[in-house]
Amino acid sequence: MTENFAFDIKQPEDFPHWEFDHIDLEYDAVTGAVWMNYKASSPPYYATQTLSDMAGVRESLRRMYELDGFARFPVRYFVMSSNKKSVFSLGGDLVTFTSSIRGGRRDRLIAYAHACIDLIYSLVCGLDLPIVSLAAVRGQCLGGGFEAALASDFILAEENAKLGVPEASFNAFPGMGAVSLLTRRLGVAQAERIIGAGAIHSASEMLELGAIDLMTPEGSLREAADSWMREGGEERWLRRRALAEARRRCFPVTRDELIEITDLWADCSTALSDQDLRHMERLAAAQKRMTSSSGTAEDGRSR
Repeated sequence: MTENFAFDIKQPEDFPHWEFDHIDLEYDAVTGAVWMNYKASSPPYYATQTLSDMAGVRESLRRMYELDGFARFPVRYFVMSSNKKSVFSLGGDLVTFTSSIRGGRRDRLIAYAHACIDLIYSLVCGLDLPIVSLAAVRGQCLGGGFEAALASDFILAEENAKLGVPEASFNAFPGMGAVSLLTRRLGVAQAERIIGAGAIHSASEMLELGAIDLMTPEGSLREAADSWMREGGEERWLRRRALAEARRRCFPVTRDELIEITDLWADCSTALSDQDLRHMERLAAAQKRMTSSSGTAEDGRSR
């Protein structure tokens, strides 16, 4: 990310009033949580600006920590969520994918994919900060959106959420983390079944599989997240942070591993048939229509 796109690093003294084009940032002093919400008006997928804003949030928080800003604003939790009505994220920018493949621009595809991996890896590492990360999911959480959620320490989803990696529908596979992260959560066989089938699952199905950690009734996401973060106070937060770090040590995910897999994804994607590309282009058109509907889309089987 840092080598591919420009981003703004905000000043610690301006926290929590940092402004980004595609992200609403909020600080809750009671839970010590920074909420990074995708704006209702932003694209329902990871546009270049969204990626840049996410990197800006990360680097701004790191600078704030380095300058002892956490002493004034204690940050215990980092919550990734969405202010869209029924979409967490549909994942990658399919217009970028299809135009890059049609134009023989593997370099452009790789640049976008590596930017995504930079962000995924930083989430896997807890932003290299003394925090616990939580993905709070409502609505559709597909493809790269599900991969971003999987990179968090814990996942909370509303019971009506839809989660999955549907790339198999156009003969590809999820290349920005799902292979590594699902395998570590569920084991090789179960991860391969989910990836190979390309099906979209309900939150209850994903909870039973062990792919998510918590589920809450529709409409209660914020209340449930706040309650979970307040539960047990400082002692529970310390335990959760220790557990997250223990997972990283027992089941390490390296940047090299993620990069090698996404390069394989790029090779697979550039070899897609014309029929598969036409299917992806139909999904890309649906993504664009959703952009103009302020995140109210109900049918988005895209990456």
